[in-house]
Amino acid sequence: MSPEQRTPLLSPGHEEEWARINAEEERQLHESNIALTPAQRLTQGQSLSQQAVSLLAASIKAGHLPARAFWS
Repeated sequence: MSPEQRTPLLSPGHEEEWARINAEEERQLHESNIALTPAQRLTQGQSLSQQAVSLLAASIKAGHLPARAFWS
């Protein structure tokens, strides 16, 4: 297929390519998770939890959620 005829990756007909991309990403994530020590996993989990709380706080501050959402 010539570059002029190539359709965007997000358009229909690229399911096989997306399946290949997703499988590769899943494999890389699995390998990186296996390589972590328990202490590193704990540190990563704490960081993700802090990010989630920050996102929730920002959503409340922007008025997208009621303040009570922080405590539920």
